[in-house]
This record gives sequence, structure tokens and C-alpha cells, in this order.
Amino acid sequence: MIVDLNLRGDLVIIVGGGNEGLKKVNSLLTQECKILLISDSTNRQIQNYVKQKKISFKKMRLVNANFLKKYKPFMVLATTDDKALNRKIVEQAKSMRCYAYAADDPEASDFAFGSVINIADTVQIAISTGGRSPAMARKLKLQAEQIFKKVIKKEDIYHIKLQDFARKAAKYKIQTFSERKKFLYSVMNDNHVKQLIQDENLKKAQKRVMEMLDNLI
Repeated sequence: MIVDLNLRGDLVIIVGGGNEGLKKVNSLLTQECKILLISDSTNRQIQNYVKQKKISFKKMRLVNANFLKKYKPFMVLATTDDKALNRKIVEQAKSMRCYAYAADDPEASDFAFGSVINIADTVQIAISTGGRSPAMARKLKLQAEQIFKKVIKKEDIYHIKLQDFARKAAKYKIQTFSERKKFLYSVMNDNHVKQLIQDENLKKAQKRVMEMLDNLI
């Protein structure tokens, strides 16, 4: 079962600053969560993310998992090259009632990372083997990526962004879920909206949404 967790505003700790740690940082950058990477060293890309204030970094020589007690994370990802240390980190995280993951220990992990196809930081498509073969998950991702990038067009991305805008606007003006759902479909099927999206004019499409919403009241 693939589940898309809502991590907005939550603290996710990644332990280990190598290539595996970087992969996990990249997978979390679109999730609007707080990312703290803890390691005794980092690579250049991680240093750039720190400079850009996309993530936080704490330099620390790791010998055990006691450092986790200083934090209140929602999720902990162990990506060091020390399997015994990763297991200790997972065990400590679980004792703190956090979701825990070790890159080299799927059996000890609460979940597995899928190989994700990211389209315009808006659509994510996960391919998972349930931790059985990350290498095959990546191979399948590469095979499928070009297909999905052809199927999902730029207009679809604009529609998603507009639907997010419309959903948030309707939440405060339309009381029931069924009526909000009806309104969102009307936005999607509105010919004026379709033309504005085709013209890549998201601001005018948003204005059209507000006009449609005002006409309901």
C-alpha cells in the first residue's frame, strides 16, 4: 500500500549526509516539512540546500542514537553507512513514537521509499517494490518517467494549481463537502477557465474562479 503522508509543518530528521541522505532530502523538498540533516559531513548539494535555507544542518559525530531525545520529530530516516547505528536510530525513533526508516534495513523500517517520478514539483508518481528491490524500482521509474511526462501536460499542471486555489477559496464560502465538490467540478469544466489555462494565464483563471464563487452566493 502506497500512502502519501501529509508532512506539512512537521519535523523530519535525516541522519547521514552522503548520497542516500541527499536522495531523501530531494524526496522531501516538495512536502513543506521541516528538514533537519544530522551528520559529521555533507556533500556540496546538501551544503547548497543549507545556504538556500531549504534545510537545516547540524554537524555531529554519531556514536549512538541518544541525540534524538533532544528533538520531537514526526519521522526519522537513518541513511548512514553503519548498519548497526542505523538500527539503533530506528529503535530510538520508534521508542519516541516516530515513523522510522533505515536505508539498509527494510525489515526494521516502518515503511519503504518508492522510486518517485516528480513532474513540475506538482505530480508525484511512486513506483515501489515494498523494499524488495530498490534497484528494480529505480529501473522501472526510468522506463516509466518519459511516458508519464508525455501523458501529463502543462495544462494539467495548471489545472491542479487552479484546483488547489479553488478548493481553498471555496472552503470559506461553501459549507458542505458535496457542494464544494460540485463547485470544483464546475471550475474544471468551465469553458472560460479551460481557455485561460490553455493560454497559460493562471492569474486570470483564478479571477474567474472567484467570479464563479461570488455568483453562487
